[in-house]
Amino acid sequence: MFSKDIHILVVDDSLNIRRMVVDTLQRLGFSKITSAEDVPEAESKLEYFSKTENKIGLILSDLNMPGPSGLDFLKSVRDRSDTKDLPFLLVTTESEKGAVIQAAALGVSSYVVKPFTVEIMSKRIKDAWTKHNS
Repeated sequence: MFSKDIHILVVDDSLNIRRMVVDTLQRLGFSKITSAEDVPEAESKLEYFSKTENKIGLILSDLNMPGPSGLDFLKSVRDRSDTKDLPFLLVTTESEKGAVIQAAALGVSSYVVKPFTVEIMSKRIKDAWTKHNS
């Protein structure tokens, strides 16, 4: 089982969605949460924390963002030797199901459809953690 002490990176271009995801994670007992509003900022934070004892242990990323997308970020994470096995959840809308198939081919751990409940988020995080740490 995963620890509530893991460091989570939340990536979404919408401030309201970022706040909702962070709030949900906090309600689940997580306290080490870093957020980014786009992929370049997320990649910078991932790189920064990779050099510390507070490494990112889980990523939740929006799929559809201006500039590089969540799929682009997933591919970038999977291409790096130090992050290739990191649990990665995509946050999608119902209309983006086709992209979920593409994400599966790129190695996504799981996905969460907006709007989501605390229970669904908890289950998806557990699924992703189990997939990469069993």
